Amino acid sequence: MHSSNGAHPRIVFLVAEEVGDAPDEGYVKVVQELTRALGKKATVIRHLTPERPRAAPDTPRSPRVRTGLRRMRALLNKRLRAALAETRPETVVYVSRSSISLTALMRSRLLKWMGRQARVVMIALQPRSQSWYSRLLSRMLWPDLVLVSTNAEVRGVEALGARAARMITGVDLERFRPPLAGEKDALREKWGIPTGNRVVLHVGHLTGGRNLEALLPLASRPGITVVVVASSHLDRESKRLEQTLRYAGVMLIHGYLAHVDEIYRLADCYIFPTMSTDYAIAMPLSVLEAMASDLPVAAMRFGALPERFGDVDGVVLVDRSDDLIGAVMTLMAGRPSTRKAAEVYSWAAVADQVAAT
Repeated sequence: MHSSNGAHPRIVFLVAEEVGDAPDEGYVKVVQELTRALGKKATVIRHLTPERPRAAPDTPRSPRVRTGLRRMRALLNKRLRAALAETRPETVVYVSRSSISLTALMRSRLLKWMGRQARVVMIALQPRSQSWYSRLLSRMLWPDLVLVSTNAEVRGVEALGARAARMITGVDLERFRPPLAGEKDALREKWGIPTGNRVVLHVGHLTGGRNLEALLPLASRPGITVVVVASSHLDRESKRLEQTLRYAGVMLIHGYLAHVDEIYRLADCYIFPTMSTDYAIAMPLSVLEAMASDLPVAAMRFGALPERFGDVDGVVLVDRSDDLIGAVMTLMAGRPSTRKAAEVYSWAAVADQVAAT
């Protein structure tokens, strides 16, 4: 718990679902960074439902309805209800693991009731389509504010009667920074990466749907080292992907990396090949981290990227995977700076947006 200055600090109660110890996915990183930023302006109390034991990579995913009911049961406990009754928060922040689904909206309404009519802010990090009956029922369940990633989502939920805004999204601008003089070569020596090569980086899950095969033609080019920092999340495609990438010469660094900021600083370009928001949050935090580290970015025209960075020098968005390679080569030849475009995306700004009365 963190306290703000003053005799009567504001209280923000943050609820998140299935959060483990390692912040190596966008959802968990948002929860941790938002908690830290809110703690500088209010007393923050967190209720985190525990991470489920990870199933074997070849285990089929649970149906969405069953998953939603399981998350509903995780919030129906006396400890959470007692904590909300005792603290009487001004604001309850609910970071929905399933974004805007009918069961997630029901959970936000439950938090409204348990929070004694506290203001409820729901954060939805991935776009989700709703059935006709979900859209109909949602009109009775909206929280006080819904924060989403794109203007199209804002318009969509507002049309269904919600009060919505585009979430600013954040990056740690002190941790993720441009390299100092001589630092890039020193970090490459530390991590065993050739100092004479150009380094192209991707950070994310080694899972199906992320379109990592798009990196293969780049890895075969002379004078280029492709580095993938792969999270601890695995699925049925992970083993095959690892074998394919390693065979092509991609350097893989596995698991949660506490000093991943060093890997950004030793790179020359960042690549984001994922095409569908079913496999990553709509505003990829790794893209912001790369830009804060002053890396040019080549990415698919994905999620919130066209709205945020479609006209930013140093960011090239493409419609076809085959065009990523040319975008990377063009960016590395020009070496544009992207740090300035990232500087408006601070976690402090996100906290101001979430905690506003």
